[in-house]
Amino acid sequence: MAKLIKKSDSEQLDSEKIKHENIYNNESETLAFRVKKSIEPDSIRSFALKIDISEGTLRRILKGEDPKLSVIEKIADEANVDFLWLIKGIQTNQQPAFTDQNQKTHDCTSVELTEFNEEFALIPGYHISVSTGHGAFNGDAKIKRHLAFRKKWLDYKNLSSNQLAVVFAKGDSMEPTIHNNNTILVDLSDKKLSEGLIYVIRIGEELYAKRLQQYIDGSVRLISDNKEYIDQLLKPNELEQLEIIGKVVWIGKDLD
Repeated sequence: MAKLIKKSDSEQLDSEKIKHENIYNNESETLAFRVKKSIEPDSIRSFALKIDISEGTLRRILKGEDPKLSVIEKIADEANVDFLWLIKGIQTNQQPAFTDQNQKTHDCTSVELTEFNEEFALIPGYHISVSTGHGAFNGDAKIKRHLAFRKKWLDYKNLSSNQLAVVFAKGDSMEPTIHNNNTILVDLSDKKLSEGLIYVIRIGEELYAKRLQQYIDGSVRLISDNKEYIDQLLKPNELEQLEIIGKVVWIGKDLD
């Protein structure tokens, strides 16, 4: 025998259903929710290991902490989800942003791509390491990814997006300022040596990130922040070996 449901009970069920749907829709608009759905079915620990970040970092993102864009890009690459959808809910194509284990398509907020382009500039990240690595900024340099920087910040720092490049640090010679695998933003237009600032330089086939100090006689000292490394001095007749690639302007934080 079918169970009779009072009108008041039916209205209550409908109300609860609407309330549940609203909670889901509001939650899906958050970065934390999109990250949570993207990493499934992996555990937090296993996914963090895959993208080489700490489990604590990923947990804080899932609790609502704003992450670095470089971390979000790692998540998007590993989870194979749309980068713009992950950071802002922007879907750039007709394909679903992601599907769950049962292949059910999830909707995402539709926002014009122009909104992202107005707010962010995409800076090329090259498959180049500095400090202990080999490589050069030339036509053969391979772009590995693009990192998004706010245009307002670039304007504030008087930086031109088409003169910037992202590279990656290797080694510990510049610790504690630059750590191994740190992302480095380089202004390729600024090659004028200023006292004590950090530059990406090339000597022969080697790329380094070093502080530079110039003396009255024209010689240049290459300074490592890690005092376990001995400073190097290039005399005036050796300066033809030195090429300044550009000034380091960002290492996950602004440089004064």
